[in-house]
Amino acid sequence: MKNIFTKTIEITGCDHVQHKWVSALPWKMQTVINQGLRAPDTHFCKHVKLVCRWMRGVVLQNADKDHTFMCSKKDLPSLEDIENEINYCSMHYTTHFCYALEIIAYKYPLTDKKNMNVRQIAMNYYRGIVAELLHFGIETEEDMSIRLADVGREPIKKCPVNDPYVRG
Repeated sequence: MKNIFTKTIEITGCDHVQHKWVSALPWKMQTVINQGLRAPDTHFCKHVKLVCRWMRGVVLQNADKDHTFMCSKKDLPSLEDIENEINYCSMHYTTHFCYALEIIAYKYPLTDKKNMNVRQIAMNYYRGIVAELLHFGIETEEDMSIRLADVGREPIKKCPVNDPYVRG
């Protein structure tokens, strides 16, 4: 068994597990994305799990490259494969999953030339599940931004000096 206690991870300043583009989003959007990164707890959905792993890589920094929590060597599944599994997931799980895909589809930075198709992949899954499977209307980016806007919260400009969880 691998001794995980031999690794030392230094935490400095306000380094975050989330990629910078996610940390710049309103807190409500960050929360929604984080809720969508888990596969269903009720049953095994291998295709949904592959998409969750893909989303983790888009949203989070990889803290342990020796494990597949955030990546997969397999290709992303088809929309049909996802729909067949989503049919058996709870609506609660499905909405978290869809809304995380929606935020990635609308808010992933366009400046990343290496992953220009991230928005398109997320949008294809989001539209397919929402419109084709659930028969709901597609939310516009503006409507999503209004729904998930932080109300009455000032953004944090830097880490609090007395934060007991920040070393450095």
